[in-house]
Amino acid sequence: MNKNAKIINYGLLVWLIPSLITVILGSFLAAINIFEIISAVAIAVTVMVFSYLYLKVITENFLKESVLIGISWLIISIALDIILILLGISQLTLINYTMYVAPLYIIIPAITIGLGLYMNQRMNNVGD
Repeated sequence: MNKNAKIINYGLLVWLIPSLITVILGSFLAAINIFEIISAVAIAVTVMVFSYLYLKVITENFLKESVLIGISWLIISIALDIILILLGISQLTLINYTMYVAPLYIIIPAITIGLGLYMNQRMNNVGD
């Protein structure tokens, strides 16, 4: 699979897996604070897994690659959510989405960039 296809496919999964988890578990837990916690943990774990899978084959430019996947996955996640809202599939309004859901997605580039920085640092220290 080429790099762009991998970024897009992983990005779709970074959106889909936490969405399914929060829909399934969110229907059992009515409290909004529990929903936000479940969403944040599901996003974080999913991003960590797919960041690792993507970056494990990279041999250089970890920070550049991690910024690329973080921003790409952020855009994919927000775009798919907005499509669901505009189609009426999601029961959220754009205002509620912007206030409660979209801020959770800052986790995506935070994790990918942090991992990229770590891998750059680790690579730089190998020769020491």
